[in-house]
Amino acid sequence: MGHHATFSVLSLVTVTMVLAVVSSIAGGGMQASPPSPLVFLTRGGCANTATMRARLDAALDRLSGPTNYAVIDADTLADGDARRGYGTPTVLYNNRDLFGMPEPAPPIPSPT
Repeated sequence: MGHHATFSVLSLVTVTMVLAVVSSIAGGGMQASPPSPLVFLTRGGCANTATMRARLDAALDRLSGPTNYAVIDADTLADGDARRGYGTPTVLYNNRDLFGMPEPAPPIPSPT
């Protein structure tokens, strides 16, 4: 299995595991209030957006969880919004990166 395939499998497994934890917390009586605490962050031209959204949707479907999440174009966020500093695509839950990347600190770099 090549590096790319390994990463793909690991990313799907990680998303599924994190969403299982999220689902168990939500099922324990804590209800998210609108807007959705799950955010899919992308920007125009991001080559991995379609793949990551498909995997996120598949993970949510496997968990029989809600599939209503916000999709945000990072380029539409205010200049000082820390979310502009994440690479895309990124999935955030309660403003935290699912893969553990720390919140970008100012000054926020321009996307490359």
